[in-house]
Amino acid sequence: MSSSIHPTAEWHAMQDVFYRKHRIYQMQWAELDLARFRVAASSFGGPIALLRDDRLLLEAGPAPLLDSAIHVFSASGQTIGKIEYDGLQHIAGFSWNSREQLVCVQEDGTVRIFSLSGQDPTSFSLGPDASTSILDCRFWDQGLVAMTGDFRFIYVNDIGEPKPKVLADAHITEHPHSWAIVPPHLTLSHHVEVLASVGHTVLSIDAVGVQDQLLDQGPYAHISVSPNGRLAALCSDQGGRRIQVVSMDFQRSFSEYNPQGSVYDDHLFDIAWCGSDAAVASFASGETLLLGPFGDTLSFTHDAPMHLVQELDGVRMFNALCHEFLCKVSEDAKSVFQIGSTSAAALLYDALDGIRAHSSRADETVRSIRDDMPQAVDTCIAAAGSEPVPELQQSLLRAASLGKSFLPVFSGDKLVDMCRCLRVVNCLSSYSVGIPVSLLQFQSLPFEEWVARLLNRNQHKLASAVCQYMEQPSDQVYIHWACAKIRASSTLDDDALYRALRDRLDTLPGSGIASYVDIAEVANHCGYQRLAIRLLQHEPRAANQVPLLISMGQDRAAMDEAIRSGDADLVYFVIFHLFKAMPLGEFFQVVSRTQAAGRLFERYCIDQNSPVLEDYYFQDDAFAKSARLIVIENLRERDVAKLVANLKVALKILHNDRTRTLESSAIDTHIRLVQVQRQLEQELDSTFVGLPLNETLAQCLLKGNYARASKLRTEFKVPERRYYWIKLHALVLRRDWAELARLANAKKSPIGYRPFVDECIAALQYQEAAKYIPRCDVPERPQLFLRIGFFREAAQAAAATKDVDMLRQIHAASARDATLQHDIAQQIEQLTR
Repeated sequence: MSSSIHPTAEWHAMQDVFYRKHRIYQMQWAELDLARFRVAASSFGGPIALLRDDRLLLEAGPAPLLDSAIHVFSASGQTIGKIEYDGLQHIAGFSWNSREQLVCVQEDGTVRIFSLSGQDPTSFSLGPDASTSILDCRFWDQGLVAMTGDFRFIYVNDIGEPKPKVLADAHITEHPHSWAIVPPHLTLSHHVEVLASVGHTVLSIDAVGVQDQLLDQGPYAHISVSPNGRLAALCSDQGGRRIQVVSMDFQRSFSEYNPQGSVYDDHLFDIAWCGSDAAVASFASGETLLLGPFGDTLSFTHDAPMHLVQELDGVRMFNALCHEFLCKVSEDAKSVFQIGSTSAAALLYDALDGIRAHSSRADETVRSIRDDMPQAVDTCIAAAGSEPVPELQQSLLRAASLGKSFLPVFSGDKLVDMCRCLRVVNCLSSYSVGIPVSLLQFQSLPFEEWVARLLNRNQHKLASAVCQYMEQPSDQVYIHWACAKIRASSTLDDDALYRALRDRLDTLPGSGIASYVDIAEVANHCGYQRLAIRLLQHEPRAANQVPLLISMGQDRAAMDEAIRSGDADLVYFVIFHLFKAMPLGEFFQVVSRTQAAGRLFERYCIDQNSPVLEDYYFQDDAFAKSARLIVIENLRERDVAKLVANLKVALKILHNDRTRTLESSAIDTHIRLVQVQRQLEQELDSTFVGLPLNETLAQCLLKGNYARASKLRTEFKVPERRYYWIKLHALVLRRDWAELARLANAKKSPIGYRPFVDECIAALQYQEAAKYIPRCDVPERPQLFLRIGFFREAAQAAAATKDVDMLRQIHAASARDATLQHDIAQQIEQLTR
């Protein structure tokens, strides 16, 4: 073995289960008495926050960290930073959330959230229900529950989008002996629940109601809920320090332990869970007790009481001197290292030792496990992942590599992935980084989250190396570095800082970072506006670029970028912002400066029928558009006087633009038409205003006022062909066949005579249609006669044109007239000789 101490030296047996207590760090901070501080430690190897406990009377002296700030340390005890906090005495509770943000709840109900660096804190209020002051708090990943001065509970499910709500009133009249929360993801209702020790029982409180669990062995000084939400550990104040593990419905008791001895006489300092079936209790005397699922216990002695941090696969324990990790030994590790184990994995691991010692028995050992070699390799790989000691990890992975070499077919991906992950885990757990995590914890969070945790500690070089090693994008690393560089460069001007950033970012492979918006936003926030504008020129996505330009007051640049993107929604976004932020005249100038923005603004105003469009046209000297707008607005106007007046206004506006003579003439003609229509309404007692010229002519003809229609045609210079069509259709509808005949006979029809036939046929007036067929073109006559059923005339016309095919069609259609069929047959015979 590569390690001088056998791995089982740290194992502690509890029936057939082993637990390992492994020392992670010797704490690097200065000599501290943690009893003087309120402590908040983050899970997943996160930071430790120390806040001087203002509730204690402390002896004056040179003791460190007795100022009013919150001091932040890594898990190895190295200083990360300091959060200056005003009003320290008002903090009711504080804890880290899943994003490594420090959440501080003040007694007045204000919640303040700090990043690891303490910069740019955010805050919100718990609302009027917290007016009676906040006494205590409990936290989970992204939420919190606060107890008010009247012993009500306020909860926030997500501090990112805080919506404080109040749980049901349990009518508690005195401070609970202890209380704990069940996070929403562990409850059946998916809402947070509170377990409060009141009197001798426990109350279960949620948003709907309160349930008394009807216990009689309280009061309970501590309540702790297991990570899977199925068990609860209760520590009673009566009859000694009795610890009881019960089901969450409090109907079953799984184990109970009443520790004896003077070391347990002091009060219970902390309680947490090691996995989901074993509870860990820390006493003020320094004794730590592990209570198994069936009442078995393990005891560990320390110089000072241990603070407990519950993790996915165990519990971290630390005091001022050391930091340890207590967890269950995995089955894979037991299979390899347990004394007397004859598993294939244990034999493979022994074979590796034999090869190192140049022992001839190594080959015999490998041959004895040949059939079980795949399982042995997998077990060694898995055992390496559960081992906290790098030397043991390397030995196990070498054993797996040795076994792999004896397999004809074996994918090495699992071994390679384990090597890469363990290397990153060991790097995170080093003293300098101070993020002690197990492989299970590392794999339970996205890789980007671990990179973000390194960046929170300004470990940019390490984060970049980890991303490169794991073959993951490193954009967020360089973005965070650039932001940190800007914040720390208070003495550089915009140009120098821009060169420094570009010199580094230009060396990146590929096209560099994907987005510059976050960097530009920080630059603008720090007062480097010119730098922010220059950085935004490298931003490829206008949708990210434009909002920041607007927030910086660069309205014209924002409009230019929005138009350049070709995104109409983005242009509208800028237009609406400018409309609210600018005086109307200045807004019109900005919009009219670019054709695309002007057109989009016009379209929106037209769709919304906005009166602003008229002012826009007036300021832009858009005479034709102003006139068109007036015409459109008056399309449905029924008041003739008002309509004529408005149209005259439009005509007057158009006269200012000498290039719009055609439009001016059209409006002038329309004014005259409206006036004529008004006269026609008075004469003919019918609606004319609003009709087009063609419809006006048609209505006159339908009313039989042919003279007035002819006068209108002359007055408005209606083309003769169009007038013939209108009059033909109106006369057929009117069934005025005499006038139709006069129209046809007056002179040669400019539209021909086929329309006369078609209109009569459409009106089912076949006799009238037959009058005009002889005046149609000769080739058309047979087909037209056939359409109206005049077979003999059709046959004569077809014979005149010697159209045999048409004669055959007529012959087939005239089956009822035998004489006609005989004559047609003879004609066909003569034409086909």
